[in-house]
Amino acid sequence: MKMRLSELKRVLQESREVVGPECFGPGGESADVEIEDIAYDSRRVKNGSLFVAIKGTHRDGHNFVPEAIARGAVAIVGERFLQAGCDIPQLVVKNSRQALASLSASFYGFPSRKIKVIGVTGTNGKTTTTHLLFSILRRAGFGVGLIGTIYYRTLQRTLPAPVTTPESRDLQCYLAEMVAQGLDYAVAEVSSHALDQGRVREVDFSAAVFTNLAPEHLDYHASLEDYLQAKASLFRGLSPRSFACINIDDEAADSIMREVKARVVTFALKKEADISASIGTMSLSGTQFRLQTPSGDVSVRWGFLGRHNVYNALAAAASAHGLGLDVETIKKGLEAAEPVPGRLEKVDCGQDFTVLVDYAHTDHALRAVLSMLREITPGRILLVFGCGGDRDRSKRPRMGRVATELTDYFWLTNDNPRTERPLDIIEEIRQGINSRASYAVEPERRRAIEAALSSARSGDIVLIAGKGHEQRQVFKDKILAFDDREVARKMLNQKW
Repeated sequence: MKMRLSELKRVLQESREVVGPECFGPGGESADVEIEDIAYDSRRVKNGSLFVAIKGTHRDGHNFVPEAIARGAVAIVGERFLQAGCDIPQLVVKNSRQALASLSASFYGFPSRKIKVIGVTGTNGKTTTTHLLFSILRRAGFGVGLIGTIYYRTLQRTLPAPVTTPESRDLQCYLAEMVAQGLDYAVAEVSSHALDQGRVREVDFSAAVFTNLAPEHLDYHASLEDYLQAKASLFRGLSPRSFACINIDDEAADSIMREVKARVVTFALKKEADISASIGTMSLSGTQFRLQTPSGDVSVRWGFLGRHNVYNALAAAASAHGLGLDVETIKKGLEAAEPVPGRLEKVDCGQDFTVLVDYAHTDHALRAVLSMLREITPGRILLVFGCGGDRDRSKRPRMGRVATELTDYFWLTNDNPRTERPLDIIEEIRQGINSRASYAVEPERRRAIEAALSSARSGDIVLIAGKGHEQRQVFKDKILAFDDREVARKMLNQKW
């Protein structure tokens, strides 16, 4: 894929070109270089790249312009004049991230105008909702791509996801790949970071889904209101021809709905809504519920556990209904959905107790999972969990409080401590634990899991929470291969 700079820069509403004499042609016109790629990381620059310098959280891309030029960049975009004596075009813009989004969408041919993109946002449930909708659309005969926390899936490849929502250049590239493969839909998780940083700025969403809102990422957002407004911006940007699916049981629903100018499809368990459900039975084998839609009601039996997953099913069903799919197709798609990696994933090696690995890493998610498990188990609930370092510290005591209220015994351990001291994180979790709690502190996660499995009796549930599908553990000075599922499986196979 190639494009002339003169054509590409037309999408920049406000920019000025700063070039040296070497950049002008014989008639005084600016040299029009050919762009073969766009890069925002100097390490990914190759010959023919346009390098966009972005101010990141920890590093400023403007400082890496010399490296980008040395690697073959033929033009530079940034928020200030970058290098005197430079013999390649430099475009100065007010906001590099916004420029990157616009340039990337143009370079890849505005792919979101050629494929229906459905964005799912909310604190919890995004990953499961996108997987359920993916299954429904596939069942309906459509070609579907997936962008989310676990992986990015096109027709021909699946890539591990470094972040939930990729940077705008990468997102546009994946969407273009899906278009080239003839896919009909792209289902994408949309994080608050992505919304705040403009990564989805040039994506034309056909639909947007709101799952719920709970305190999270307050290390990044200044307040819960700022976090809400980041989520709301997805709906503020919907065109009248698109539609929004909103969980009206959530307290933030009214704020979200005020931003919507498009058609709205509501879903709920507690209130009257377009899409609702009545739950029949819940067990460790799965959940049965009656799905109620304007086009009819159906009974759904599936292997997903708990009320919170019924909300995820409603979110997916509301999206499918909004797209015009019939209720029988929605039912079949839900029932055919494969288990989502690291979301209440069972580790079964023949033991007489249940072991579950889940990504729950907020107090809201942990409470939802533990409350559900309390309803369906006659035995004890044993929990292993920690909190991530360099992330929202305010949730730590709240998670300790949830563990105290809803478990019989728990082990405080490391999650991904990153640059923080593990024992400092654990101490902040302990601030929410009262004196009646039964728990132990074991910073080494492998030992904590082993202690929980060794303590389990017939009929108990062991929940290993916080990391889910993740396959590594991040410390200040090292990264270890670590998968809760494999660690538990290995230990269980040694005993059962």
